Amino acid sequence: MPPLAYTWAPIIRGPICPPHMSSRPFYAEYAWAFDLLIDRPVQQECRAIAAWLVERGVVLGATLLDAGCGTGRYAMELSRHGYVVHGIDRSPELVAQALRSADSAASSASFTVGDLLEGPLSRYDAILCRGVLNDFLGESARASVFETFNRALRPNGVLVLDVREWTGTAARKAREPIFRKTVATERGALTFTSVTELNANDRQLVLTERHTLNDHGHERSSDYRFVMQCWTRDELDSYLTRSGFVAPTYFGAYDADVAVGTTDRLVAVAQRA
Repeated sequence: MPPLAYTWAPIIRGPICPPHMSSRPFYAEYAWAFDLLIDRPVQQECRAIAAWLVERGVVLGATLLDAGCGTGRYAMELSRHGYVVHGIDRSPELVAQALRSADSAASSASFTVGDLLEGPLSRYDAILCRGVLNDFLGESARASVFETFNRALRPNGVLVLDVREWTGTAARKAREPIFRKTVATERGALTFTSVTELNANDRQLVLTERHTLNDHGHERSSDYRFVMQCWTRDELDSYLTRSGFVAPTYFGAYDADVAVGTTDRLVAVAQRA
């Protein structure tokens, strides 16, 4: 790969793509490699999620919507805990991956392509929304998604979500603006590189991504540039309250022992009134 400055300079000057576009390579062309590149402690985090749900009265056998399910890892794991889980995602490619994984694992979780803002046809006992809300930019979009959560939950239903917390994220990305990972795949060596710029005025991250696949010397790359908007605890608390959610509890991770402010994440658990 060429030196980073030369690799990324032409892209930095290019247009910013809307975050909802399914052409983001992570969600389309390279959806098959998402789990290889983004490694998560799924079992550990789902144990914490299940414990929080039980604490608030959402017991085994209850219905759960995984809003922005991606490749379905969390939906399938929570179904193993005894929940009836349905996942939706805007990316047909990610949903296809989820369906293949569920079929291979004989999982009871179900998946469909769907838009969160259109609102689900059913009501659920709980909603999980991981890593999605950072893509909603501005007051109107953010208010709409919380209104959707309210409509999609039964009374006393539980909402579990996470967002990027601005102060911690800005500090981390100032120190480590570049992320790169290479994995060996059946299709060749795949390198993912992400470069983050900070827009402090709007609490935004301007991200430039590149996927490069090298198959026996034949190399191709896909580039993408987009914006995420981080959150503060006060902002998240305001949207929850205005949308009819009560008793919010905050954590720094999907772990009850990780306090807010010790990570760049903000995990919230709240209940619909």
